[in-house]
Amino acid sequence: MVKYFGIFITITMVLSLFAYVGYVALSNPTTPSDNENYFEPTATTLSYNLSFDTNAIKDLSSFRIALTTSIEDKSMIDIEVKKIDGVNNVVSQFKKENISSKEWIYFAEVTIKKNAIITEVVNKIYSLDFFKDSTEKIAMKHMTISVPKSVILHNPDLNIDRNYSFPTSVLSTLTSIETLPGDELVVEGVVSLQGSVINSIELVEVENKSFQERMMQEFGTQIIEMGGDSATDNDADSEEMDSVNGDLVINNEEPTENNESD
Repeated sequence: MVKYFGIFITITMVLSLFAYVGYVALSNPTTPSDNENYFEPTATTLSYNLSFDTNAIKDLSSFRIALTTSIEDKSMIDIEVKKIDGVNNVVSQFKKENISSKEWIYFAEVTIKKNAIITEVVNKIYSLDFFKDSTEKIAMKHMTISVPKSVILHNPDLNIDRNYSFPTSVLSTLTSIETLPGDELVVEGVVSLQGSVINSIELVEVENKSFQERMMQEFGTQIIEMGGDSATDNDADSEEMDSVNGDLVINNEEPTENNESD
């Protein structure tokens, strides 16, 4: 997941519009009372870094992809992606890591239809001819997460911290495709505030503790199974050796009987 973080910080910057849309769709703050200084039109807008532990709640019907391609016609790619079964809409951009690069990076926000399976749609996009020689194929999906009562925000430019409480108990974040509802996550991101009002927010999963535990359990099970097979083989080898040793004992006894008869 650390591998993904750098490139998806770029994606979140390129597609920052979706952060605000996602926040508005998910949050439904209560109407403040007259004595609350909630709307602050003259307040300075500041960006803050944040990080907190949370739990994944459920999948949303969208994901982001970043793929490299030598094709220069973005609209052609969009058309083919939209043809994929389960895709509802695509919003994309072309970027280059540097001017001299021969490859474009195709960034896309893909919305899927109800009951469509994200992993299947992602794999179908990966298999398009445009991306057969892609050096990078990355996908992350949107999920809702629970929000702690308060988080510490940090502004690196001013080197100041701020204790902040979100006006909603649920937010959207980008997670690994393998993340499941209920997983324990660590998310990081950037939030832009004008006073206490959120202008935009982007969160990205940087660690999935539950996924790591699942992998450890699966790895442990494989070791146990391998150990069981080895034990069975050892038992078989032991029985075979006993049989051989038995023959040797018999062969050793026969000459003794012959000696007595002599």
